[in-house]
Amino acid sequence: MPRVAVWGGAGMTGGELLRLLARHPSLELAVTVSRSQAGKPIWHQHPILRPDYPDMTFSNPEDALKEEVDLAFLALPHGTSCPIIEGYRKANVPVVDLSADVRLRDEGIYRRWYGRAHPSPELLKEAVYGLPELHREELKGATLASGVGCNATCAILGLFPLAREGQIERLHLEVRVGSSEGGASPTQGSHHPYRSRAMRVIDPFRHRHLAEILQELKLPEESVAMTTTAVEMVRGVQMMAYVTLKDKVSEAELWKLYRKAFRNEPFLHLCPAQPAHLRFPDPRYVLGSNRALVGFALHDDGRRLLVTSAIDNLMKGASGTALQAANVMLGLPEEAGLEMMPVFPA
Repeated sequence: MPRVAVWGGAGMTGGELLRLLARHPSLELAVTVSRSQAGKPIWHQHPILRPDYPDMTFSNPEDALKEEVDLAFLALPHGTSCPIIEGYRKANVPVVDLSADVRLRDEGIYRRWYGRAHPSPELLKEAVYGLPELHREELKGATLASGVGCNATCAILGLFPLAREGQIERLHLEVRVGSSEGGASPTQGSHHPYRSRAMRVIDPFRHRHLAEILQELKLPEESVAMTTTAVEMVRGVQMMAYVTLKDKVSEAELWKLYRKAFRNEPFLHLCPAQPAHLRFPDPRYVLGSNRALVGFALHDDGRRLLVTSAIDNLMKGASGTALQAANVMLGLPEEAGLEMMPVFPA
């Protein structure tokens, strides 16, 4: 049974990976790393995991590097993963990095969106963007996969069928996000007393995840705008895409296009046209699962289209997709450890 390491195990995405690995039929957790929590039981940070890891403690980085593992997940802060990636690559250990450090292919684009030079630009060309729905074949046997931005994932999964057909002329994305997107360390913007019951615009035109959307959908930046709004949720992302299509289409043609794109995808599901209140997905319908829901409606003019998608940002937008990518990399069943249903109501 392959043994895996989880770095950043005390955080939200790291904790979600630990939860998934506790029920994975083919992977064994060998070590989980947290410098600040080293020596303390895992369940002190993640109480729900006490029955699953009653005796395991967090390790410090130095001890973790001595453990023999078959794959490493890095759920570390942005800008800190590259030295760990390089260390594991010298030992021929595949890595899935959940941070933004290797998501973009171009060093210049990385510098522009993240405001600094990349410390290991050679990794950008070697890493596979870790979204199996778009890069399944490249992930098979890969040694380095990036994580995915949760907002980017929600947008990409809702729009890739249109992008593949070259049908997106202009696009405005409105992305509504829950508080867990801000991570475990509170800021004035993410701290509950300030954020609760708020509807706060975070970014009016651009968000760093837009770089991934442009890259993966192969769209020119001048045709896309993106607004991100914080809303009253803990988990969840809802994306509303207002699309101007290049060619006039019928709704029947769109159903055919999306059904074909989603047909063999285990985690992608289309919303029904009726009843009306289920046509556009609520993030509550996917919470706790690795599923993505997509719904759409076409204007009478045949060119204006509203596409809506919803995911759990800690699952399909982070740890769930990371595990899905790892399964593909290791030659395991893609759905292994990810078969859980959503919890509703939530």
